[in-house]
Amino acid sequence: MDKEYPEALQIEVTNRCNFNCQMCIRRVWNAKPMDLNMDLYKRIAKSAFPHIKRLILYGLGEPLINPNIIEMIRVARERMPKDGEIMMSTNGSLLRPKLAEKMLRLGVDNISFSIDTADIAKLKYIREGSEPTAILRNFRHIAKMKRRSNGSFKLGIEAVIMKSNFMDLPDLVEEVSNEDVDYILVSHVIPYTRQIFQNAVYITLSRRPFEIVRPTLNYGRRLMLEAIYETFCKIYGVNIETKASKMIEEFWSEAERSGYWINLPLLFESMDKIAIIEDVEYIFGVSRKIAYERDIELKLPNLYPDAKDRRCPYVERATAVVRSDGLVTPCLEFTYGHTVYVNAHMKSVNPVILGDLKNGDIGEIWSGENYVMLREARRRMPDNIPWCGDCPYSASKCFFTETNNMDCYTNGPGCSECLYSVNLAQCNI
Repeated sequence: MDKEYPEALQIEVTNRCNFNCQMCIRRVWNAKPMDLNMDLYKRIAKSAFPHIKRLILYGLGEPLINPNIIEMIRVARERMPKDGEIMMSTNGSLLRPKLAEKMLRLGVDNISFSIDTADIAKLKYIREGSEPTAILRNFRHIAKMKRRSNGSFKLGIEAVIMKSNFMDLPDLVEEVSNEDVDYILVSHVIPYTRQIFQNAVYITLSRRPFEIVRPTLNYGRRLMLEAIYETFCKIYGVNIETKASKMIEEFWSEAERSGYWINLPLLFESMDKIAIIEDVEYIFGVSRKIAYERDIELKLPNLYPDAKDRRCPYVERATAVVRSDGLVTPCLEFTYGHTVYVNAHMKSVNPVILGDLKNGDIGEIWSGENYVMLREARRRMPDNIPWCGDCPYSASKCFFTETNNMDCYTNGPGCSECLYSVNLAQCNI
């Protein structure tokens, strides 16, 4: 097999961070804190950088913590094609003027700040350990540099929205629009715990089955209980009206005609989210209008998934991930072991390792049989990968949803509950 290369590498230059954000994966993982070794980075740069179009210098840590970050940028610019793009996402706390000037002089093309709200008190709570005034000061300095350079680089904002801050989005768009921001990437929170799930503002049942069953939501769980009661009455010859059973049968038939299933247990657990989804839609609409008027690209997530419209962003953008220890994984979600609460159950996500750059080449790893098969299956996700959000078994301790080892179509690793694939969560790659 001929050796091929990814279009982009997302390199985690460190998995350490100086914050302890409320929704962060590091609250549930057991990873060894480390920075990417400079010698290993140079080895990767020599073999990989001449072949890639984009270099994304961040992972699950704050990239500016790595003391070699300036040298890493310099090496990247020397090794990459002239039109290659260097991207970085930062919490902004360490991006002081002198460091920012060095980075931009060396050729960083795209910098995004993690700012979830313009409300200083909320931001300080969400980004635990942060000093919001310092972050905003650094952000405004970068914005001034962008204006002085006539827009020689892109400046972005990344915001994670939850019940506690979604209503702040229009103010955030308004505030940063005064600073020549090019884009705002909005993502829903990944629920690494049940507590985080309770703060989320989306559901994982596809929109079409949700619309079919919506007229019956006032019944709540009583609908299922009455249907069970009616079934037992029928078994024992008791003659009663089977109203609940008929309702369930009718909307199941309609969903199946549309090519969907209906996950009633999950729907009833998500009633509090359903109650505010219209408010979130309204806030999205207001934010979209402001962004349009200010000429900002606003990248909003979905509020519902669609089992028939799924795609892997890492496969679509031909991107591989390199951990801070040199191990190669297919996406950021599979870099380290962690828990996630999704579809009314707790899941253990195990790391998926496809190679090691300490003794391998990214082209060989990318062209390896396991990596090629993984990408091929995910090019047609609706055909090849199930969506557990619509399946009632996912909320009933289904064996295949306990881990990401395998889904019920026998794909391994399993991506059947990936929030990125349905654009509920977004990544800046």
